[in-house]
Amino acid sequence: MVQSLLDESGVKLATLDAIVMVSGPGSFTGLRIGTAVAQGLSFGAGIPIIRVSALAMQARAAFLAGKQSPGAECVFFIALHARADEFYFACYRDDGLSQPAALIEDQLCDAATILTYLETGRADCDARYCAGSGWLHPWLQRTDKGNEGLARLTGIVSDAGILCTLANYAFAAGQIESADEALPVYLKEDMAYRKS
Repeated sequence: MVQSLLDESGVKLATLDAIVMVSGPGSFTGLRIGTAVAQGLSFGAGIPIIRVSALAMQARAAFLAGKQSPGAECVFFIALHARADEFYFACYRDDGLSQPAALIEDQLCDAATILTYLETGRADCDARYCAGSGWLHPWLQRTDKGNEGLARLTGIVSDAGILCTLANYAFAAGQIESADEALPVYLKEDMAYRKS
């Protein structure tokens, strides 16, 4: 598939500036397969890897879905359900013109912790959103109470275009890694032993 895409584009693998991969968080199998493909291509062609957070991608997708004007600063509380009462969570500030900035780093936490972040995370910005499918979960349904002005964007989907846009920002900032350095981010402690 990769070779077909390169042929269709008239590009040779070795002429690319970098390979881009979604580093996680997400499912173990999906991240492992994506990482293995990216590492294999990177090592074989001698080109670096750029890792992009799945939660940062959700923030940019939410910015676009919210139809904000480029340059408007928005804060996105991103939540994706992991399992039981656990969510992949982060908070990003995004203006649609630069790399989303993490105000709260990607982490695995429970609903109570997320609700506390919402109460304390009242940053000055043009708009604040809860974004991602995790907000549909019953444990996070209490977000409306006491959080006026906090809109929800739950049906958003990030795509390869967003991945490439964020990768371009990272490349310009020199955020590249060698194949052996580019590891997935699982966030779940019980996945840590599988990283090597």
